[in-house]
Amino acid sequence: MCGRFAQVFELLEIEHLERILKNALAVDQDLVELFSSNYTKNYNAAPTQYATILAVESPTRLSATQAHFGLIPSWAKDRSRSGSMINARSETINEKPAYRNLFKSKRCVLPVNGFYEWQQVQGSKSKQPWFIHRADEQPMFLAGIWDTWLDPEHGQSEVDSFSLITTHANDFMMDIHHRMPIVLEPEALAAWFDRDAQPSELATQLNPASEGILSAYRVSTRVNSAQNNDPALIEPDSGASEATLF
Repeated sequence: MCGRFAQVFELLEIEHLERILKNALAVDQDLVELFSSNYTKNYNAAPTQYATILAVESPTRLSATQAHFGLIPSWAKDRSRSGSMINARSETINEKPAYRNLFKSKRCVLPVNGFYEWQQVQGSKSKQPWFIHRADEQPMFLAGIWDTWLDPEHGQSEVDSFSLITTHANDFMMDIHHRMPIVLEPEALAAWFDRDAQPSELATQLNPASEGILSAYRVSTRVNSAQNNDPALIEPDSGASEATLF
């Protein structure tokens, strides 16, 4: 599962994202301006909130959209199911009616600094939150699918929304949670954004992150409340529970 994340880039990090994307794709636009103009910092993004996703608009152009976290399928009557559609399982994404067509034609990425997950503390009912990030401290791309829904209560206005794709945990993540989001490496982006790529060709992208890609540290239980949203949430918490990865 992946239900919380941080999207809090500074300019240097957005420029880093642009370099990766331009090396991977034949885009001919100012991606720093594109992303910056469609982005709001969020240290504790939760379901039903909005975050910036990137999707292909044409072979040489990407779109950056503030999208609702929790998929609202285009055929949905209302938003009621979106809270339960924050994640799409990679093992069944080609089978579920709500996901299979989107996986073929509406794949996206969610750039993040990292994501949160909660580990059961042995001998306690409480859980210890962890912040999982790239070991090289660079932003990461999480794989997702998206759709556009027309809101009948607001004049059929367009609402973009997304689900993150998850898979079984790798050895590193297993002690924290049995599921994890798909982390796309730079070399995977060209195929991911290729509209002509067949789902079967993308199967190798739907694997857990290779060992050594991710790192993690304990953070404050203040992150448990989505109302808390400040830089301290992604700082290591020296007073946290002694729950461990090892």
